[in-house]
Amino acid sequence: MASACTKTLFGCGLIVLLAAAMKPQTSTSATGNQPTQAAPAAASPAQAQAPEKDKEQKPTPVYESATVLKSITRLVVVDVVATDKGGAVTDLKQDDFSLLEDGKEQKIRVFNFQQPHAYRPGTAALAASKPPENVYSNVARFSTSSALNILLLDALNTNLPHQAYVRDQMIRYLQKMPEGQPVAVYMLSTKLTLLQDFTNDPEVLRKVAREIKSNVSPLQDNPTGGPDAELLPAGFADAGLVPAQMVSAMQSFEQERVAFQTDLRLTYTLNALTSIARSLSGYPGRKNLIWISEAFPLSIDPNMELTGDTFAGTRNYGPQIAEAADSLIDAQIAMYPIDARGLVPSSMFDASNNGRDKFGRSMSRPGRMATALSNESAQLQSVHGAMQEMADRTGGRAFYNTNGIDAAIRKSIEDGSTYYTLAYYPENKNWNGKFRKIHVKVNRSGVKLRYRLGYYAVDPTLFAEKNQKQQDSAFALALSPDSPIATGLPFNALVIPPAEATPKTVRVNFGVDPHAISFERLPDGLQHATLECTVHAFSAKGKLVRGVATTVKAALKPDTFSKVMQDAFPCQQAIDLEPGTYYLRLGVRDSRTGLIGTTNAKVAVASAAPSKP
Repeated sequence: MASACTKTLFGCGLIVLLAAAMKPQTSTSATGNQPTQAAPAAASPAQAQAPEKDKEQKPTPVYESATVLKSITRLVVVDVVATDKGGAVTDLKQDDFSLLEDGKEQKIRVFNFQQPHAYRPGTAALAASKPPENVYSNVARFSTSSALNILLLDALNTNLPHQAYVRDQMIRYLQKMPEGQPVAVYMLSTKLTLLQDFTNDPEVLRKVAREIKSNVSPLQDNPTGGPDAELLPAGFADAGLVPAQMVSAMQSFEQERVAFQTDLRLTYTLNALTSIARSLSGYPGRKNLIWISEAFPLSIDPNMELTGDTFAGTRNYGPQIAEAADSLIDAQIAMYPIDARGLVPSSMFDASNNGRDKFGRSMSRPGRMATALSNESAQLQSVHGAMQEMADRTGGRAFYNTNGIDAAIRKSIEDGSTYYTLAYYPENKNWNGKFRKIHVKVNRSGVKLRYRLGYYAVDPTLFAEKNQKQQDSAFALALSPDSPIATGLPFNALVIPPAEATPKTVRVNFGVDPHAISFERLPDGLQHATLECTVHAFSAKGKLVRGVATTVKAALKPDTFSKVMQDAFPCQQAIDLEPGTYYLRLGVRDSRTGLIGTTNAKVAVASAAPSKP
């Protein structure tokens, strides 16, 4: 056992040190909900012998993480893009800015300027060497002096012809992409897939782009493009061959069906955006999310008729979109939506239009053409409005009504790579959950500023008081093997295969970065924190076999707290598994702030050796 401990990135001695201060709760099986005894907090004496070299290897500090800063210190971080007629303005000083919250000026506590530097091969490298065997980590590893860029290719909300056009435009951009711009590529269908992690090598990205395959969306009526299928034979409804009541009933059914379909698309889309926010929250600095999609409506007008691809039914997605935007803001992510359709002409005048609606009725009848055009225009405005809403809320920029998608990608990356970071502690300490508007001014004429609109004044330490079902749903999404790893709560974990005495028991020793944990000093003079540690085991086919969780409550004396802050916050978890090979999803969550960290691991459980005769 001692040899296993010496390979960990965190000091095993702290596990013994904190044993008396922690109160492990019961673990629960995700398959049978049968309580089992949690793993003891203390390690064996052999584990406590950590070599000096291991004490020097600690989780990367996350002081620059906007998510952690908000959760721990309530510092509000605002990235500001400044431009004039000549492009980016790069010579502004702190005294040139004034920052207001709800009309009241705030003192700027942090100020810095970021812009791309001349690229030198090898400057963007891993932040740390590869972890030792059996040690797994979610610590952000890509280190660069430039803003990070994420291309999100949306196959869920985009039909096949437009997906093919986006792929061609992406290749076109990558052919002229300058070196030194770190880019990651995601694909969204019914699940979010990471196609390429951050790289500044254009050739790697070009290879990824060439290999991208289009995905047929199961939640679009016409995912392959072209004219919509007609629900009734041509002319039947107009000729009275189908009763008017039946046509009306079919319309109502179609309205609800399309609205339900749109609900699912929205849920998948917002879950993906939230997952990306969790995945990038541990990376310092600004991140630019370039979302290429036909997008989805911000609201659905219940009075619209189903002509063309018009949505119907009473729906308003404003609160959900605002919540997703807030999660992106917390992770210091600016949204750059790009309409994958380019310049959108009216489908009424398309060559493929047969002059009939979904119910086979002629569009030449009085009023029908005007209604169809009006509904189509309203839908397009709704889609573009949603794109603009996300861009404005996060401090990005929306691109639509342009066929130059490659130019839009380039402008998005250029725009988000040169910026000023301003941060302040709000004068208003009343964390009432209301939205607070941010206004930034500059004392130079001709300079335009772009930044996020504001934030919700929610006390981050009141996470435990939120709806329990909502909390569990968010953590379950992060623990899904399909979700990108979450970096908001950095940790290293040593996975220890079964020993001879316990042939089915796999142990996981977590070492969590204490700087990302919300400690609270109570009247007893102790520093209190609550942490959840979870292990989910999946078969080779991706089926959940078993899941266990432990809640660790710590009450640390000052000297112990000081030692923890210099090393790692430990947590142990044990899981019993039958012989076989398993993929593990490891997760930790701060119960006070909701910060989440996850990563993937692998373990093999050998069959028990036959007993000797």
